[in-house]
Amino acid sequence: MAEPRADQPLPRLPRRAKGARPRFHDEPAIDRLIAMVVALASEISVLADRLATLETLSGVGHAAVDAHVPELAERERREARREALIARVFAALEVELEGEEPGDYWETIGRIERGEI
Repeated sequence: MAEPRADQPLPRLPRRAKGARPRFHDEPAIDRLIAMVVALASEISVLADRLATLETLSGVGHAAVDAHVPELAERERREARREALIARVFAALEVELEGEEPGDYWETIGRIERGEI
């Protein structure tokens, strides 16, 4: 496969894989946990690539990044991004709850957080 040129957009990938979910363990909960770990690993990989790019392009050092105090609008954007990340990581649980209404999903997540399940 040829390497894409910098002036060409990368191809769009499908949001959901087709076919059966791979099974690694006899217990479905373990497979969901593995899926969550893989999702987190992919997020970390993307973040590491983006951080390396920013460090290369900007020349900003670690001390300046550590000293940065974000404004309210930036904090709100970060919170929205964090919520989207959590939703992607816990998407493996969503498959288990597909027959439920959307509110039921978040209620179930709340019950898990409270230790009721």
